[in-house]
Amino acid sequence: MGNDKKIIKKYSPKETKDILLQSTKFEGDLDYILSQLSDDLLPKYFDGSDTEKKEVKDRMHQKTSQMLIALETDTHIGLMDTFDSYYKGLSRELCSQIIKEYQCTTNLEKTLVEVIVNSFIRIIDNSRRLNNEFDCKNITPNRNVYISILSKQVDRANRQYLNALIALKQLKSPSIEMNIKTNTAFISHNQQINTGSTLRNNEDKTNEAK
Repeated sequence: MGNDKKIIKKYSPKETKDILLQSTKFEGDLDYILSQLSDDLLPKYFDGSDTEKKEVKDRMHQKTSQMLIALETDTHIGLMDTFDSYYKGLSRELCSQIIKEYQCTTNLEKTLVEVIVNSFIRIIDNSRRLNNEFDCKNITPNRNVYISILSKQVDRANRQYLNALIALKQLKSPSIEMNIKTNTAFISHNQQINTGSTLRNNEDKTNEAK
């Protein structure tokens, strides 16, 4: 009789890790949310009966909100939620303008844009609150503390704004690396002086004159 025993494949630790990461879906993960929407919620919401549509409506809203948060660098929903309705539109519009102006394509660049916008709006909002306090005629210890806190918040937001802006500019315009050799040529206006060969030539001429 032939050997019919099936050979069982063994997986390396790396292969096991890759399989687990690719096959496992977690609550809140973007792929998990998309699979729920595409496999269950969307078909019932658009093609199901009125009862099914009513049943999945709230879940649809919840999953859609989670998906938009997961796509934060494209939607800026999370950033918008940090402000009241007065600044929501401004936060998203500023993100779109800066991303376009600096041609941001990576997630790192886009998150820096959100830090810039967050800091900028806090500068505006805290400055507005601070200026309103200066118009008050009644000065109290509590109001003085409040004014001091607002002033510090304006300064802090301004530093964060400038630091994030500088970081973004450095990402978009990386510094140029220069390799300098020993025999360097120094340029002064229109005159070139070679530190190696020129000095040797001058020494040779001096010795010949002697």
